[in-house]
Amino acid sequence: MKTLLFILALICGISTTFSQFSIDVQAKGSANSTWLLNKNISDLGASQDYAMGWGSTYGVAGNVYAGIIGIGIEFNYATHNGSYEGVITDPILNSTIDTYNSSVNLKTLQIPLLLKFKSESGSYIEFGPQLTNISSATYTRSGTTPLGTYEDDPKDVSEQYSGSYLSGVLGFGAKIPLGESIPIGILVGIRLQYSFGDLMGVDARNYALGSEEDPSFWYPTHEPTQAVSGGIVIGATYTIE
Repeated sequence: MKTLLFILALICGISTTFSQFSIDVQAKGSANSTWLLNKNISDLGASQDYAMGWGSTYGVAGNVYAGIIGIGIEFNYATHNGSYEGVITDPILNSTIDTYNSSVNLKTLQIPLLLKFKSESGSYIEFGPQLTNISSATYTRSGTTPLGTYEDDPKDVSEQYSGSYLSGVLGFGAKIPLGESIPIGILVGIRLQYSFGDLMGVDARNYALGSEEDPSFWYPTHEPTQAVSGGIVIGATYTIE
């Protein structure tokens, strides 16, 4: 991280010699398709399948540009949902005993540090690392059995998840000015995120996935959990030149 900061500062410092400084202050939000992926879950077939999860972010950002090159930092509150569906059968009677949907809701604080490149037309591309702190994790489940439908009470599973994790971020979009002499613009973009390391956590049936140091009873061969998301970013930006 220190090396990245030094490189970014050096690039911006060199560019300043030839370019004009500008600052963007932004308020933004996003709607995202979100996933929590683990190979142990993927290998279980119909008993634990992934379903589409949705999450959102909102927060503020500050970007400093020297010409077309910039560096930005953001503080975003986010929800990241891992959703699942499954069918459990009785192997003796060969009949379905439970059809369920479950989800894990992560509430987080995201702090990305991004290198940015922009064009004169307002389009941009950004990439860099992101630190995410998990403040809470909640498991919910509902389904249908031969006895009827059910909906379990939400369960706090925060202790099963790592406190924080790092992700790689890639985004692109455009800043659309409201007028030539107006410093306010509309921000529209797309952002993709993929985590590194291991979030640990629980599976679709709320069984612990464990960690490399402490494998789960249910999954003695440990596999890491990754957070993946992609979505549309919309916001407002104020430019100071």
